[in-house]
Amino acid sequence: MIKKAANICRIFLLGLFLGTVLLEAVYLLPVAPMKAHVRESLDDFMAEGDNPFILEGYKGSSLDNSTDALMLGNAVFASEQPFYKAAMLVERAKDDEGETMTALQRYILEDDRHLTGDYSRYWHGYLVVLKPLLLFFNFGQIRRINGIVFAVALAVVLSGFLRRRMWRGCVAFLLAVAAIFPMALPYSLQYSSVFYIGMIAMTVILYKGKTLEKRKLWPCFFMVTGMCTSYMDFLTYPLFTLGMPLILCVILEKQDILTVIRNSIFWAGGYFGMWMGKWCVGSVLTGENLWIKALETANMRASGTVNEAKISRIMAVLRNFYIYKGLLGTALIVIVFIWVAAGFAVCRKRMTYRRFLPYLLTACMPIVWYLLIANHSYIHYWYTFRILSVSIFALAMIPEELHLRQEERT
Repeated sequence: MIKKAANICRIFLLGLFLGTVLLEAVYLLPVAPMKAHVRESLDDFMAEGDNPFILEGYKGSSLDNSTDALMLGNAVFASEQPFYKAAMLVERAKDDEGETMTALQRYILEDDRHLTGDYSRYWHGYLVVLKPLLLFFNFGQIRRINGIVFAVALAVVLSGFLRRRMWRGCVAFLLAVAAIFPMALPYSLQYSSVFYIGMIAMTVILYKGKTLEKRKLWPCFFMVTGMCTSYMDFLTYPLFTLGMPLILCVILEKQDILTVIRNSIFWAGGYFGMWMGKWCVGSVLTGENLWIKALETANMRASGTVNEAKISRIMAVLRNFYIYKGLLGTALIVIVFIWVAAGFAVCRKRMTYRRFLPYLLTACMPIVWYLLIANHSYIHYWYTFRILSVSIFALAMIPEELHLRQEERT
């Protein structure tokens, strides 16, 4: 156990080192061509507005152009700090009213930097990808590339299910993808990071799960997945990268509820450990105490207060479910219910309650997240709702579990 603990510590420290080095490296790239490429798509981007809907009337299909503008603003800002400080502070131009799209426009067109801000509490690991892309492509082209990568990621995961002859798993996966309103992902950088991390994790399990099981690498796997999520994400729907691969781990390797709890703990350790690692590394490299602002924000996001008004934490849960109000959401819920019921009807032998527990526990994880991170989940429900895709996947995979266990008995 001491040897395993030492290996886990080495992997964690290696992750911190690589994350820091990669971010420092992209801050050595010239920002002039990046600004020029953002300028090429700026007019169309500004015309869309902060939160345009892909499907009119469906809040779940709205884009987060406001955060995408912040990401672009971070990528193109020419900081006066040394690169190693700039990479930790992540500065950008701001405006007096805090409008990220307007601030980006003024900076690109007028080099207006009379007001600047930093966003040091996150790693902003997406810049490792976004900055090099902006050297060669404008934002419209990056969206098209994102659409292609999105389609390839779906195809690879679906192929993994079919390779294992798990067509019921294909259905469950597609239902989960439908729950995130996938038409919005290729157009929004903010939504993409978590999705791709989840897809990569699922791909590894579908194609190399036996190796992970044979070498007892599950704790390290989930810790690294949590670290990558913390490195790349803006606190959008992070549990997607835990719940989706976790269900695959349960069904393919016949894991029990204790394994689910253990893997979840390692994911959480990687996620929050990496986050706090940024505050440690950033404090050392910048000479500033990044912990103060970060902990203040973390405390606010976990509170039950919104704009100084108390809210019931259950309201944060209900507000995320509200996204599925409407024809498409109702149809999705009905299909999931019919799909699971049909799975029980077809299976001639019942599944023991112990085999249910991992699925039910995973399905409840989004609810627990909303209750704990109430402030953030209430305010940003129009993208945090995507965590509920984990619940849908967990429940919709039960027919596959029933089928596999029935085959084993026969």
